[in-house]
Amino acid sequence: MSDFNPYAPPADISDSGGRWGGADDGGGLWRERFLLVMDRTATLPADRCIVCNAPATGKPLRRKLSWHTPWWYLLVLFNLLVYAIAAMIVRRKVDLRVGLCDLHRTRRRRSIALAWTLIVVAFFLLGYVALNPVTDAPMAALMALALLSLLVGGLVAVYGPRVVTAKQIDDRYAWIGGVSSKLLDTLPDWSGPKYHG
Repeated sequence: MSDFNPYAPPADISDSGGRWGGADDGGGLWRERFLLVMDRTATLPADRCIVCNAPATGKPLRRKLSWHTPWWYLLVLFNLLVYAIAAMIVRRKVDLRVGLCDLHRTRRRRSIALAWTLIVVAFFLLGYVALNPVTDAPMAALMALALLSLLVGGLVAVYGPRVVTAKQIDDRYAWIGGVSSKLLDTLPDWSGPKYHG
């Protein structure tokens, strides 16, 4: 008789001692060139930084990654709303918890703070220009500065805090980028279906 309990809460990966594991096939983690290939049920080591392989500190960071075939982006040419609905339906997801060292945790926090600062400055400048509708050169410069601040803040918000990225996800496996090459070097080579990117 099996000891499996479908009603038991999921195990906390912080109790795993940093071991690779979770999948039925002996860990469920492999390397394909510069990518981590993982069974979607596998867990990552909680005691190593996913970015640089240094000892991780603090609580593992939860990352919910999603992916869909790039062909779906063509729908943006027709209608952004149609693309958004289609992407929500066809995307595949993987839920990860990754360890971070002090350095990368601090960099991530700084990126988030910088993004919010730039966005708040942009809205402050846009509000000032809206309340003072004078069409002279300084106001045009303030408007350009506000739009630039909004654009840079948006880009920093999207790309700055990013730790790992989903390069491809199928029904069973996920190909993850941004993983330390030192961590990848500890893994066996992937011999299954190849990454199509």
